[in-house]
Amino acid sequence: MAVPAITNGTEHFNTKLYTGDGNTNQEIDVGIDSDFNWIKSRSNSNHHSLVDSSRGDIALNSNQTIAEFNVSDFNRNSGTTIDVPAYGNDYSMNTSSHTYVSWNWKANGGTTSSITTGTIDTVVQANTTAGFSIVKYTGIGTSGTAYHGLSKAPEAIWIKDRDNSTNWRCWHTGFGNITTFQKLNSDDGYGSASMWGTPTADAFILGGSGYEVNESSTDYVAYCWHSVDGFSKFGKYVGNNSSNGPFIYTGFKPALVIVKGYTIGSSWIMMDNKRDPFNAGSELYLMANSSNAEAGSIAFDFLSNGFKCRDNATGLNGSYTYVYYAWAEHPFVGNGVNPVTAR
Repeated sequence: MAVPAITNGTEHFNTKLYTGDGNTNQEIDVGIDSDFNWIKSRSNSNHHSLVDSSRGDIALNSNQTIAEFNVSDFNRNSGTTIDVPAYGNDYSMNTSSHTYVSWNWKANGGTTSSITTGTIDTVVQANTTAGFSIVKYTGIGTSGTAYHGLSKAPEAIWIKDRDNSTNWRCWHTGFGNITTFQKLNSDDGYGSASMWGTPTADAFILGGSGYEVNESSTDYVAYCWHSVDGFSKFGKYVGNNSSNGPFIYTGFKPALVIVKGYTIGSSWIMMDNKRDPFNAGSELYLMANSSNAEAGSIAFDFLSNGFKCRDNATGLNGSYTYVYYAWAEHPFVGNGVNPVTAR
């Protein structure tokens, strides 16, 4: 069956800005019925918090190796709102007067399916239209296959050990090498290990013990994505170390772009269209591997059909190869009738 075209990216991904009020719970309308919420303080140095509806009110940090931890006052309400807790400052989601960003993805409304077809049993929540799934599994200690619930092979996979203090393990199709990995919690370039095989339309392939992705009796979560025309794109580019940097065609007007150096160690740079809606030559950014507050010193343009680097910042446009992750505000054809405009 054909996958429906996406004419409005905000049905599947949306960015929400808010200011903390310090109450036990603050209700935030994130604009979609979300299943994966990534929250970061913009104004202060606090950890990133990643919460999904498959694991419940339990968070992980993208910038740390720690195991998952409980955020008992985090709630998903019926409809498009979430309740964010006034948790401790290090894991802040709702400190009074702090400003925040929440990046939000839709999966399957919290409804999961158990898949026992592979050698590794999985619990999957998938949005096949948008090419995104949340996968829970328990490691078996030997190589095996884990079904991801998507209709195509993933082009980006992020895996975290939920039980222990270990690195995030990330694979991206732009690596061009199945033995390559990066760590979401680190600014390292890349490493090599036999931790996975080439993903298929049904499953991702995991190596045995020793790689922090498949230890026996250890619980994991995997976030999986593949490109969808007009909505998401996962690719790579080569920087030119110039103020007239490369133009990267995505086929849509980006809402969120994450860039990571591949052949150079650099931070995971995160830029979106809500925190900085204009191409003013000094894009606001956060770093997925850092607790730092947002900064704004990168010349980077969001365009109607892609993005362009306009300075030689090492983290985006040195003479190196970079991988990127991008999600849409609208597809290139806008509402299906009228073209979108550039920023």
